[in-house]
Amino acid sequence: MKLFTPCTDPASSRPLGLPVMVQNGFSWRVMFFGWLGLLTYGAWISGLLAAAVSILLHIFIASRWDIAIIVGIHAVLATFTAEIRLWEMRLNGRQMGLPIPAPSKDIALIRWADRHTSPVSPPEFPCASS
Repeated sequence: MKLFTPCTDPASSRPLGLPVMVQNGFSWRVMFFGWLGLLTYGAWISGLLAAAVSILLHIFIASRWDIAIIVGIHAVLATFTAEIRLWEMRLNGRQMGLPIPAPSKDIALIRWADRHTSPVSPPEFPCASS
């Protein structure tokens, strides 16, 4: 079971106001790709800040410590990817909901939808006797 945090946008452009589900936990994508992994999640601010720090460390640190420091940065970013994404979602005006336990993102979205009413009413069918 994984935990997913729903991030809803009050002025949503997504259909039916569906939330973005952020999975809590370690991110292997960010571990391998670092700040590029953060950019693929849409975390532009923190991704570009991590890129700037990585480039500055590459320039100012001796070459034998360079790889160890970069791997350390990747490990820290991968560990806190969910918190970084939630922080950026809050900066963008999204509202966080309660974490939803589910085996996948799709199931978590279905469980979220079960708790909330739809803003769209079902269509009314014409009366058969008319």
